[in-house]
Amino acid sequence: MTATAAFGRWPSPVGAEAVAVSRRSRSSLLSDGRRLYWLESRPEEGGRHTVVRDRPDGSAEDISPKDLSVRSRVHEYGGGAYCLVATPDAGPEATGVAFVDRDTQRVFLDRPTGSGARALSPEPVEGERWNHGDLRADARGRWVFAVREVHRPSGIARDVVAYGTADPGAPRTLCTDRDFFAAPRPDMAGNRFAWMCWDHPDMPWDNSELWVGELTSDRDGLLVVHSSRRIAGGRDVARGEGASVGQPLWCADGSLAFISEEAGWWQPWRWSPAGTTTRLCDEEAEFHGPDWLLGQSTMAERADGSLVCRRRRAGIDDLIELAPNGRLGVVDQPCVSISQLCAHENGVAWIGSTPLVGATVWIADGATAARSVGEDPKVVIGSADVSVGQRFGAPSTDGTREVRGLLYSPKLAETTGPVGARPPLVVFCHAGPTGSIEAGFDPVIQFFTTRGFAVAGVDYAGSTGYGRAFRRSLEGGWGIVDVDDCVAAARYLVERGRVDGGRLAIRGSSAGGFTALCAMARHRAFAGAVSWYGVTDLLALSAATHDFESHYNERLVGPLPETAAEYRRRSPVHRVADMVGAVLVLQGLDDPVVPPAQATAIVAALKRRGLHARYLAFAAESHGFGRAETIAAALRAELAFYQEILDADDPDAAQVRW
Repeated sequence: MTATAAFGRWPSPVGAEAVAVSRRSRSSLLSDGRRLYWLESRPEEGGRHTVVRDRPDGSAEDISPKDLSVRSRVHEYGGGAYCLVATPDAGPEATGVAFVDRDTQRVFLDRPTGSGARALSPEPVEGERWNHGDLRADARGRWVFAVREVHRPSGIARDVVAYGTADPGAPRTLCTDRDFFAAPRPDMAGNRFAWMCWDHPDMPWDNSELWVGELTSDRDGLLVVHSSRRIAGGRDVARGEGASVGQPLWCADGSLAFISEEAGWWQPWRWSPAGTTTRLCDEEAEFHGPDWLLGQSTMAERADGSLVCRRRRAGIDDLIELAPNGRLGVVDQPCVSISQLCAHENGVAWIGSTPLVGATVWIADGATAARSVGEDPKVVIGSADVSVGQRFGAPSTDGTREVRGLLYSPKLAETTGPVGARPPLVVFCHAGPTGSIEAGFDPVIQFFTTRGFAVAGVDYAGSTGYGRAFRRSLEGGWGIVDVDDCVAAARYLVERGRVDGGRLAIRGSSAGGFTALCAMARHRAFAGAVSWYGVTDLLALSAATHDFESHYNERLVGPLPETAAEYRRRSPVHRVADMVGAVLVLQGLDDPVVPPAQATAIVAALKRRGLHARYLAFAAESHGFGRAETIAAALRAELAFYQEILDADDPDAAQVRW
């Protein structure tokens, strides 16, 4: 029999602790030709990251040292924290792993000889801190290349360095004199070298460059890059704007595949050593994402010379094959969100999630159906209880564009809401703001939908996945256009009877937390907002945030100091007088991106005005919570907050807020 229960109070089987443990992230997928490797976070182990390798029986094993965590801190967000290192004249079981130790940021090499890991990078110069990331070894395993970030009292500098695996010593500096570097990639023969770079005030998705040089040794035997030339990206003087590039991939024929948005979309291109550059696919879809993390890989070359690429259209991912003859095919696989891709044996492997299963590792070889390997994500919910997102398109407030989103309706087997009642809605604002919602299974969403809440993820103006023009539509309008789009999405769902217009809340993390808080000041649609380590003071953020994003707001809001008054007008901490409703603020105390002072300032201002404000701070947590106990505590607090402010146990108590 079907039981009736108030929306928001359904007897969900999904506990906060189970959700926290299930949130193992998987990234940095690599193959040595026979075995797959990936990086996995462990919330139940204090957020430790470990390198994992699949076994022949389909299970997986940890292979990095158990007493450390593998993580890069370049740009604070890291990425590319390990790579595979071949052992010359040895079998495939002799593949070594070079990795970055989270605590020291030194590069270590661990070969499967039982001798243990040894340092490749030396101790930093006194008074300096060296971060390493985007590791890559040459085909013979003689060198490990890395992006190095040097922190000195006088400032921060970055370069591309190489460490010898046979004779570790001082780094060989290969590329320097630019603000940022990424993707150092030697070709298969070890003769050419590719890399990306860009400078302040640009972010890599605004304007970046792809360079290629010759890789040789000088008379002293030191590795050098020379005869360098830019082959893609950079600022177009005639147009007065830049174009971004990404993912240089050396192919077996000596050409270089890469992603460029020269035509307005992130599409695959190919450069030949003869100097010609060709676009491989002109479809208006995205084959790349914003480089928040180093080491992005959504393109791989199969053994037959074809390229397999992740393609994103209308917020949904699939895999396509670009054959050497130009023919385009679709890989049969079940994932709707795909984050990493690599060639493996005669096929391809990727990290992806389906609407029913969280991110895991998959393999397809063209001969058999796609299959998952390694440990499946922790099961927190039966398939009968999973709410699958339904795409919607709402007209923007100004009628100039469509606001896309995913609606997850309440779902729990044999449970329904009261007759005539509609569910409360929580709007999810993605981070970035240069980011997007993901269509794959998310246990946090199911935590709420199995309790009778509806959830709507919104790709507001500025989101990725819809081409450069849409991504740039947020420039100058952050805190306004994104907020209006989230309100437009909520209004659309209310008008169509999908949710209760009197019981709406909004939440987000980082930049999404800023959007959520701005919504409380700009509109009266929402009864409350939840901010996970969100921005509250734009001027303070520009003064205190890390180097990578130190000029980010100049595009999103305006140049400083000319527009300082606008920064203040947009900041939630200075808009408290315009707010009506409740706020929950969740903050890590070791956050270098959005410092804790951002959280304490707005909570104090809210309380001075007499508004309902709750603040939870978590020691030893950074920008993005990693510990299971933190995630569980934050989710429990968020649920209690919604149940209180939305009167979820009394559908008749809420009043329409439009």
